[in-house]
Amino acid sequence: MKILRLSLMTAVALSAFIGSAKADYNVWTDAKTGLTVSFPDTWAQTNNQSPIDVITLSVPSGDGNATCKISAQEDKRFVIYPTKYRADIRDKNFAMNFWEKYATNYNSVNMIRYADNAGLGQGFSSMALVSFLTPPTSVNADDSTDRGGIMAVTNYGDKVYVAECSSALPVYGQYHVQFMDFFKSISFKKYYHELVVGDYRNFLNTMGTIDVPFPNAVSRSIY
Repeated sequence: MKILRLSLMTAVALSAFIGSAKADYNVWTDAKTGLTVSFPDTWAQTNNQSPIDVITLSVPSGDGNATCKISAQEDKRFVIYPTKYRADIRDKNFAMNFWEKYATNYNSVNMIRYADNAGLGQGFSSMALVSFLTPPTSVNADDSTDRGGIMAVTNYGDKVYVAECSSALPVYGQYHVQFMDFFKSISFKKYYHELVVGDYRNFLNTMGTIDVPFPNAVSRSIY
């Protein structure tokens, strides 16, 4: 009996080991932006649909038609700000106001849940859980489908990154955890030093002077 029990335990352990061994992941780096992301090797990379798309992936899901993608667009408006204002930049420019504009890319958008204290990669992020209707494949077609999606945006360095994953709405719950794991794996090429805070110089106030004597005069420099 002990031998049988031990054999059963060994079989269970081996099956668990074999199962975990199959869960291989790809680590992918974008040569242009330096963005890195990991995903199961069962996911397939597909053609990007937009010039700003960095990577587009098809998730094994049958009729669920689950997909994930990341886009990156240059935006240098905020590079002059000290790093301590990064959360404020998110709150003022990449919060609900961003998603209201972004939603115009889709039909019949319904905001299910919104969070403005999220993170994406090393950036301060806001996140939206939405449902939407895909456009028909042609003018006379009646093949629009309801989809559910999770989306996150962040401004990091001189770029705005948007990550989004979606599937057919009835089966979205089956893929939500995989979608979130995909988001969590995203990492950006380092732009900010963690020890540098910085602040604006007050150009209306003389910060100090340096007097440099010359034979017939004194040169005064303001710093």
